[in-house]
Amino acid sequence: MSGFWNFRVIKCEGTGTEETLYQIHEVEYNIKGKAVNWSETSVAPYGRSLDELRKDTERQRSAFEKPVLHLVRKPRGYELVEVETGADAFAEPPAGLTE
Repeated sequence: MSGFWNFRVIKCEGTGTEETLYQIHEVEYNIKGKAVNWSETSVAPYGRSLDELRKDTERQRSAFEKPVLHLVRKPRGYELVEVETGADAFAEPPAGLTE
C-alpha cells in the first residue's frame, strides 16, 4: 500500500485547567487520501544549516493552507476530522501516486 504525508495543524483540546493548543503535526494518508496516522507529538523545524532550517520552516508553513484538524474518539479508536465541518481528514494525493 502506497501513501503520502504532509504537515497539518491539529487543535489539541485542553482538559480541566489546561489550555487548548494548536500544533503542527505530520499526518499520513492512504492512497485514497484519508488520514490514517499522525505524529504523537508536534514537529519543530530543524536543519544542519540556516538555509536548511529556513526550508524546513517553509514546508511546515504549508499546514496553514489546509483546514485545521482535531482528534475525535470513534467506536474503533480515534480519527482526525476537520474542526469547521466535522468531515474526516483528507488530502489530495500527489500527482502520479497510484496503488
